[in-house]
Amino acid sequence: MHKALQLPSTKSAPKRRKGHCNVCNNLDSRGHPNTGYHVENKKRVGTSLTLVLDGLTLRKSRDHGCGYCILLCQALDAIFKEWQTSRGRISVDLAEKVPIRVFIDGLEFNGAGLEVYAPSGSRTPWPTLGSTHDIPLNSGSDESFNFVRRSIEDCLTNPKHSACRVNSKHAPPKRLLDVGRIDKPIKLCEPRGKDMKYVTLSHCWGSGPLLTTTTENIHSWKSFIPWESLPPLFQDAVIITRQLGMRYVWIDSLCIIQDSKSDWECESAKMSGIYENSYVTVAAATSGDSDTHCLTDRCKPVKLQYQNAKGKAFSIKARKVQNHHPNASERTPARPGGPLVTRSWALQEHVLCSRIFHYTSTELLFECKTAFRCECMPTPKRLPTTPALISKMLSTGRKRNVWMAWHRIITQYTTRKLTVSSDKLPAISGIAAKIQLATNSEYLAGLWVENLAHDLLWSSDPSLEPPHTAHRLGEWRAPSFSWASVDTQVQYYEPEASEGVEVKSNVDILVAWSKLAGLNSLGEVIDGHIILRGPVMEGILITPNENDFSYQLLVKSASMMHVSPDTLLIEDDVEVKDQTPKRTVRRALPGETLKPFKTTVFCLNVASYSDEWVSGLVLGFSPRVPGSYERLGVFSAGFEFFQKAEQREITLV
Repeated sequence: MHKALQLPSTKSAPKRRKGHCNVCNNLDSRGHPNTGYHVENKKRVGTSLTLVLDGLTLRKSRDHGCGYCILLCQALDAIFKEWQTSRGRISVDLAEKVPIRVFIDGLEFNGAGLEVYAPSGSRTPWPTLGSTHDIPLNSGSDESFNFVRRSIEDCLTNPKHSACRVNSKHAPPKRLLDVGRIDKPIKLCEPRGKDMKYVTLSHCWGSGPLLTTTTENIHSWKSFIPWESLPPLFQDAVIITRQLGMRYVWIDSLCIIQDSKSDWECESAKMSGIYENSYVTVAAATSGDSDTHCLTDRCKPVKLQYQNAKGKAFSIKARKVQNHHPNASERTPARPGGPLVTRSWALQEHVLCSRIFHYTSTELLFECKTAFRCECMPTPKRLPTTPALISKMLSTGRKRNVWMAWHRIITQYTTRKLTVSSDKLPAISGIAAKIQLATNSEYLAGLWVENLAHDLLWSSDPSLEPPHTAHRLGEWRAPSFSWASVDTQVQYYEPEASEGVEVKSNVDILVAWSKLAGLNSLGEVIDGHIILRGPVMEGILITPNENDFSYQLLVKSASMMHVSPDTLLIEDDVEVKDQTPKRTVRRALPGETLKPFKTTVFCLNVASYSDEWVSGLVLGFSPRVPGSYERLGVFSAGFEFFQKAEQREITLV
């Protein structure tokens, strides 16, 4: 049982029971009405409780003499001094026999919080406080490398890890970095044969210069790459590879010729196999670029002093930790913090790999397709992990589960950033390849033809950017019907996940076509369109005020509907087929600002839900392709609005 509780301020809190603190609940998940558990109850069950506090209330309770609140404040003062001035809420996660975890909203700590625990083997001052052992003080220490080796060995030899087995018949990447022994030169090689074991590096390129392989230096790289020319992160990747007893490591910037478009397209299209078949992936989670080491010192735990009501002193420790352990209400481990999780390419590297170590600023985290473990709690836990996502999704045998999982992946993917805008589709193409292999569906610029009606109904998330700041891309990247045509975070509404909702497509897809930019059949496109037939109505689109995300759509002269726009929308004149200019609405270009308008647009009814309501696309005339339409946003409306709609054949570009 897990409850999140926001406690009242000390002014309005009820009177304390003797020896009991209404602010921190004595740092005990038991004995609180929200847990349904009483300390005196002899039938003990595992309980967990999250307290949500504000800093002022916590400090007041400390000043009134609560020993538990004093302990919390000691830990926060020692590890996150900024908490004194932060207005962020403080979340305290409590559970039986588990270290206490504390996180602060609004403070940027690379996803880290703090953990309060009793040292392993010592007496605990109250029965529910968990004890654990200390984490090695450097990620390059013998202890940390032993953790790495044990984790891999268990994954390789444990019969329960059959899902983690790598295909021994796989073809290796075209190039690998041969790191050999310490007394041998590092060089680029083109391996022959199969069943070659190699390590992969997942890392941030950063904004500065990066060591790369080019058509100019590839021949010299094949003979010798000087150690001193490798940036610190690449040196760490070599050290980790050698510590694992491995000879080869794959680093994208060195193993793909970066100034050869054909080589880049060919090798980037192999990402699915490169990461899935690697021995292990090393994720430099908190390295913002290749000049930042991933083998680093960690902060020492802080020793705290706690005295119980009888005056007996106990040794308690606190340390910075990643927010990666699941709680009772969320079984999936949280993703590690750091710059790497903000990068688009890193998502598929995480999803596609069979085994991965996240080198965070506080400890090592290990995931495979079967289990999860970390240095602070090294016993493997059979929990849902990111590398297992696709295999578990495909194991259900239901295509609808595959499409819904794809939507979740795209929702996560579009929160991330790219250095090169045109990589939007290539950077997800490895995952797309796995989906295509399982479904045999045609891929259309980020959408699946077999699921096209549902895939068309993505929307820009209003929590990311309001309509008066999000703009159309400066350069064309994908057809307007694709989520890849915008840089906002997108989301999907999945009503069929709710019980009893029947979903019906209202459009017939006549043609679905895209033109590829190069060799990757799931990568960059340079053109595309959909020709479909469906119910269409005209409406008047009305601009919102500056604080409102939804545009208003007036249909049938009286009924008003809300429209979620893809970007800021602008009124403009465009040419149609007969070269006559017509007033329409389009996505705004960078630099354009919100201006009021009331302009005719077209509403395409794409899907209906239990014959009660419909969802569809708002369209305007295309300024790029005369006679065609471009997507502007999505709407939802009552089923009755479209009962007399006209069936039209339209082309979306």
